[in-house]
Amino acid sequence: MAVALTLAACGTSSPSGGSGSAGQPGSGDGSGTPIGGNTPACGWVLQSDADVVNVAYPDQSATYWVALIPNIPGARLRIDGQYPDARYFSFNVYDPALRPIDGIADRDIAPSDGTVNPYAQPGVASGGHYSVRVEFKPRPDTPAANTLYSGSTTLGDALAIPNPVTAVLYRIYIPADGLPPNADVPLPTLTLETANGSSVISSQAACSEPQLSTLIGQLGALDLNGSLIRIDYPDQLDVLPLRFPTATYPPTSAVFYGLPDVLLRILDNLSPVELPAALQGTELLSGGGFLSNSDAAYTSSAFSRSDGNIFVMRARAPSWRGAPGVNFNAEDLRYWSVCQNEFATQRYVACTADEQTAIDADGFFTVMVSDAADRPANATQDHGITWLPWGPYPDGLLLYRHMLPNPAFAQAIQNVPFGTDPVSVMGDYFPSVAYCTKATAEAAGNRAWDVFAACANETAERAP
Repeated sequence: MAVALTLAACGTSSPSGGSGSAGQPGSGDGSGTPIGGNTPACGWVLQSDADVVNVAYPDQSATYWVALIPNIPGARLRIDGQYPDARYFSFNVYDPALRPIDGIADRDIAPSDGTVNPYAQPGVASGGHYSVRVEFKPRPDTPAANTLYSGSTTLGDALAIPNPVTAVLYRIYIPADGLPPNADVPLPTLTLETANGSSVISSQAACSEPQLSTLIGQLGALDLNGSLIRIDYPDQLDVLPLRFPTATYPPTSAVFYGLPDVLLRILDNLSPVELPAALQGTELLSGGGFLSNSDAAYTSSAFSRSDGNIFVMRARAPSWRGAPGVNFNAEDLRYWSVCQNEFATQRYVACTADEQTAIDADGFFTVMVSDAADRPANATQDHGITWLPWGPYPDGLLLYRHMLPNPAFAQAIQNVPFGTDPVSVMGDYFPSVAYCTKATAEAAGNRAWDVFAACANETAERAP
C-alpha cells in the first residue's frame, strides 16, 4: 500500500509543471525546466475521515492530508500554497516509526509575495501565498527559512538511517465559520525539483480532493463513526474482569512522550513486580509517535468499564486564540481539546474543542464520559460539565491536547521534562481524573466542582 500511495503521490509532470511566477501555487522558481510526461490530479493521496481514516488518535476539529514522497538523492520537495482562514495550519514530516522529524507552524511560514502572514499579525486577510521546502537530509544547526528536513531516522545517539520515503502531513484546525475543512484556499501543490530548484522533476496540479479519498467516496456515506457513537455498551458485560492494560485503579493521567514510553507503562501495569528503574527515564522512550503533531503535546488518561460506568476529568482551562476578552497572541495556547478514544483501534469517538467546552465560574473545565443511558441529568454545559459518549468499547482513553503554547504560559504540557512529575510544572492545569456512578454524580448537585469532588471521593473509597 505504501508503494502504491508513493507512486500516486509522485507521478510525473506535464510540460507546464514549472511555469508561472515565483512563489505562486503550482509554480517553480521561475527558471525551472520541467521533466516528464503526464501528471495525476493531486499530489495529496489521502484525507482524514471519521469513518474511513480515523486512526492514529486524530482530533475531531482537524482535517489532515497525507502525501508520500520518495527521497530522491539530489532532489527536494516544494510546497506552494495560500494561508487559509482557520485557527491553525501546519506541515509535519515523519519517520517510519510515525514520529515527527520536523514541522513548521503557520506563524513561522514567511509569505512569498510581499504580503503579511495572518497568523503572525492580527487583522490580515487570508489568501497570501507561501512556499515551503522539504530537504531530504538531516536538519542542520541553523535551518533555512520555510524549510523542513526529513533525511534520516536516528536510532540512539549515533546511528542515522536515510529515509527512503517521507510522509508529509498538512493539517488545518477549525476553519472560519461557514468554510469547508480545507477552508477558503486550494490544497497546496507539491513539486519535486532538483536540490537547487533549477529543474522540476514532478509537479502536481492544484486540487480540492485527494485521489484516494475520491475513490473511497464512491462507496457512499458510511456514517460509521455516527453509528458507533450511538451504541451503548451492554451493562451485563461490566462485571467481567476486563480492565485493559492501559488502565489503572485509581485512574491516573500521564504526559505522552513517545510510543516506547506507552508500551513500557502498559508492561508495568501487567507486571506483578515493579520494573527496574533502569528501564525508565531514558530518552529512547520519548520522541512522539502515532503521527503526532510537533506543535502539540498530550496527556493521556486510560480507563476501563470494569472500574466504573462514568469517567470524569477536571483541570484549569487555558485560554485560546479567539477566546472572549483574549488579545491576539496573548492566549495561553493556540488551541486545546479533549478527545475520547479507543486504544486498540486508535479511533476517536468524540472530542470537545476549547471553544465548545464548558468553563465553570472557577475557571475549570470538567469532561464526563459515559454511555447515553448512564449520563447524569446534571451533566450539562449549563452546569459546567461537557459530556462525551463512551462508544461501544470496554476501554477508553482521554487525550488532552495543548497546541502552540505562549512562551509565557509555563504550565503547558510541552514544558514538562521527561521523567518529571507533571503536577510540579502544570499545577491545576494538569488533569485530575476519577470514576463515578450516575447516582453519586446526580446527588452532588449542579456545580461541576461538587460533582467531581463526589466522584473523586467515591473513587478513593473503592480503591483496593
